[in-house]
Amino acid sequence: MRWLKPLIGIALAPAALAAVWATGAALGPALGKFSATAPLLGGAVAGLLLHGLGRGRRLYVTAHELTHALAAVLSGVKVRRISVKKSSGYVLLDSTNAFISLAPYFIPFYTLAVSAAFWTAGRFWPVSPYRPWFLAAAGFTLAFHLLHTADILTGPVQSDLRKAGGAVFSLPLLVLLNCLGLAAALRLLFPGLLSLRAWWGGMLEAQAAAYAAVAGAALYVFNTAKIYLRT
Repeated sequence: MRWLKPLIGIALAPAALAAVWATGAALGPALGKFSATAPLLGGAVAGLLLHGLGRGRRLYVTAHELTHALAAVLSGVKVRRISVKKSSGYVLLDSTNAFISLAPYFIPFYTLAVSAAFWTAGRFWPVSPYRPWFLAAAGFTLAFHLLHTADILTGPVQSDLRKAGGAVFSLPLLVLLNCLGLAAALRLLFPGLLSLRAWWGGMLEAQAAAYAAVAGAALYVFNTAKIYLRT
């Protein structure tokens, strides 16, 4: 059954590409409403600048390994040890699964931490005046997560991906999950700017078009091959 996950990954590839297109089409206009999104975008630019300077590697490794550990706890797997160094780390577990292996690549650890802290503070104190700072922190941490994740996934194939079922399976799945996460994050941060129903509908429409294009191309190749085989 080792072929099953690669086959699923190949089947998911058109859906992943369509999800990127649909997510960009939905998020672009929403983020363009600068009167609301300026703090978020400012934080994202700061994250981009930090990344461009080559800073924050150890912070990312820390989040990466802690997310592995959190996913393990949620999966009922015992965490034996967590090791974090400047540019690498590992988590020693009793066992693993695809969720544990891939969790750091689609769960923005610091964004969740900042959001949890802001929400908790809001239970006890008035935090509305600090919302722009929260949005800036959310933008910074989202950019931090996405940029470092992109760096890792575009480099040598990680052992995490091999454990989850291979790069062919993992990469399309991670693209889909990150698109979903971005849409959900924007919806939660700015409820009035994005309709998840509209985003979902647009994504399904784009995916249907992508699969139709693949089917059309496959049919063309098949018919062309038949012609050449008959001659």
